[in-house]
Amino acid sequence: MSEHSTAGERRGAGTGPGADGAREAATGRGTARRGRPPRLSRDRVIEAALDIVTREGSRALTMRRVAEALGSAPMSIYRHVRDKDELLVLLLDRIVTDLPRPALPDEPRARLVALLAWQRDELAARPWIVDVLGRGDLMAPSVLWLLEEIYASWAACGLMLAEAAVANRIVWNFLLGDLTQHADRPGGRSPYQVSVPAEADPAQYPTVAALRPYWLSADRRDRFADDLATLVTSLITAAAAGRRPQPRAGD
Repeated sequence: MSEHSTAGERRGAGTGPGADGAREAATGRGTARRGRPPRLSRDRVIEAALDIVTREGSRALTMRRVAEALGSAPMSIYRHVRDKDELLVLLLDRIVTDLPRPALPDEPRARLVALLAWQRDELAARPWIVDVLGRGDLMAPSVLWLLEEIYASWAACGLMLAEAAVANRIVWNFLLGDLTQHADRPGGRSPYQVSVPAEADPAQYPTVAALRPYWLSADRRDRFADDLATLVTSLITAAAAGRRPQPRAGD
């Protein structure tokens, strides 16, 4: 073998087609791959945003945070979604679309209660949605099936559509209140909403003090199913009573 060929072999060592495999075997690491990052798409933006709100809540969501999660520039995100509100609507739409619909009873009142309880349970599992709905006017188009079922159930219970709208507004406020008070409960101490009325001075606040067993009851805040059924029944009864002819004076 000549000196020229030997030098050529030395110069070529580690640069041939099999060099990457040999280097990977020796170091335990592959060579760094260069190229463009995965193509940005609306689906990737939604997935990144969903990860942020699931882990940190809706207030942590910004277009910059999404861009950082995707290794992109914020302006690139705006090519796929108009603003944060549109992104939140897309997230809500994705969640509702992927939910399996509940099995429902045929009896109108039971059907209505089942729909409302299902709605509450799905929201309770995703506190970030409660925060979004409580702060603004956003709604996902995919939720229209649920609204249709709920209002049709109110109507089947005997309410006129205008009455159903009022009744459902009352129930919705009740749902939001229940979800809000169950979010981020303090740990390691008795809630002030329990301790303050439970320790009220009977001489000064006799009615509040007389309710001490109620304030201290373990399930005081966990009566959603019973409270919902009571509220729905009361609203149905009130609507029927409001349409009943009132007796005239002297009758």
